[in-house]
Amino acid sequence: MPSKNIDLQSHTTASDGKLTPTELVKLAINKRLSAIAITDHDSVNGIDEAGRAAKGKIEVVPGVEISCDDKGYVDTHILGLFINHKHKAMAFLLKKAQKYREQQKKGIIKNFQKLGFKIAYKEVKAIAKGEIGRPHIAKIILKNNPGKVNSFDEIFDKYLAVGKLAYVERRNKISVKEAIRAIHAAGGFVFISHPGVYNNFNIGEFIDYFLKNGGDGIETYYEYETSRYHTGKKARNAIIKKFRKIVRIKNILETGGSDFHGRPGQVLGKLKVPYSVLENLKKRLNR
Repeated sequence: MPSKNIDLQSHTTASDGKLTPTELVKLAINKRLSAIAITDHDSVNGIDEAGRAAKGKIEVVPGVEISCDDKGYVDTHILGLFINHKHKAMAFLLKKAQKYREQQKKGIIKNFQKLGFKIAYKEVKAIAKGEIGRPHIAKIILKNNPGKVNSFDEIFDKYLAVGKLAYVERRNKISVKEAIRAIHAAGGFVFISHPGVYNNFNIGEFIDYFLKNGGDGIETYYEYETSRYHTGKKARNAIIKKFRKIVRIKNILETGGSDFHGRPGQVLGKLKVPYSVLENLKKRLNR
């Protein structure tokens, strides 16, 4: 029997995850999860395959995670759940997002080249089965430049994080309002993804801005232990408690997921997101 735990944020090879949609769904079944959401970065290309792989053994929630930049709120991630991933508004937005993503990643690669690192766009493209992400760039940097850098964390902390040496802000941007409109048009709910990771702006102000523009809620449960920003179960639980309190005060929706990519240290099912979170979303969906 499946457990009553779920995971409503996960990534496949359609973006920067290590597992194919089929492999991820099979892992979720083996971990006895009751539901999993496929939420690739700026892509919905893994959803149909995941649905086929489920074979009635697990619920698959169609989703997406859209990278957004607004003035003052740079590199934010907006999560859509229960979307019609074939809706024309979603297709139009993601086509733009993918173009902007590619422009940005080419700029980051050029910056690494200027800094004396050995890397080429074609190498990064070759290992990215879906949309190119910063982890793909970090993987090539680590492979091609032994001795210069020693770990993914070092590459992100010194070069790839917002404002660091190789980072490039997107010249053309998807706004939070655009993402909200497209997800709503596709019939989905809209959330701020992993609100506890943002350290370059005031998260309380961003939540208010997001809700003012039509957002539905925030991701409360999140695996901060395996992020680059927080360590330790105690810290993770404190952050989750903080955002669940905000949900109650503001009377908004909540979701929860591990942000599973298949990176070292990530264990699918370790974060216990109760099925009641999904039940509450379904009740709202059916109104």
